[in-house]
Amino acid sequence: MVSVLVIMIAVALFFQFTSFGYRMTVSLRGFVKAAPHVYIHQNFTGNINEVLDIVNESRQRVNGYFGEIRSNPTIIICDDLNVINKLGGDHDTMTAVIFNVYSYIVVSSEYLNTDIVAHEMTHAEVHKRLFNGKIGMTYLVPTWFDEGFALQNDYREIYNGYAWITATDDGKNGVNLNDISTAVKFYAGETEERRYRYIVSKHELTGWIERNGTEALFELLDNVNQGKSFNDLFFANRAISP
Repeated sequence: MVSVLVIMIAVALFFQFTSFGYRMTVSLRGFVKAAPHVYIHQNFTGNINEVLDIVNESRQRVNGYFGEIRSNPTIIICDDLNVINKLGGDHDTMTAVIFNVYSYIVVSSEYLNTDIVAHEMTHAEVHKRLFNGKIGMTYLVPTWFDEGFALQNDYREIYNGYAWITATDDGKNGVNLNDISTAVKFYAGETEERRYRYIVSKHELTGWIERNGTEALFELLDNVNQGKSFNDLFFANRAISP
């Protein structure tokens, strides 16, 4: 009886006081369901039809890239800073894994565009393919790979090939991928430092895809899901590059 009570209290605390729990229960927290898996805060003053157009365009971009979408992330739109703090972030994705994969994307008007939403939807799709059938998030791929993959559907010029040439002096100033393999390392520092890591990660993935093809990339995700080593799969097919 005591153990059941402890579990009930722990669950209640999770949903009430954690950003993950808050995201998972937005339907109970003053959000309006604008479309399947799309929730908009009741105080949102933007054009809801424009929001849905961006979400649909982003979904089409991701679907066109993968050929099929296995994920079905919940999109949460909010401009209230207090609520965003409770949600634990803006223009980002949180993923829960309990045999199935549940991703929750939060975006405010400041970041509401097709590139960013498609970027986050790509995270959700990658996570679905990596973690489906598992319990709990495990360290299956490095952060630079996760972000570099998401940038394949993010066309912003600040991360393109010309940005890589400028940031690395045409490859003369590269980065050791091991130094940006974890979230702590990747997201550390100031904005320009993080942007540099995004640029390098996109370039790394783009080069790998040019050599091996997108189908090989999708197979890599499925193989990692089945227990094979990411390093063995990725670096065995990675030519030496700057």
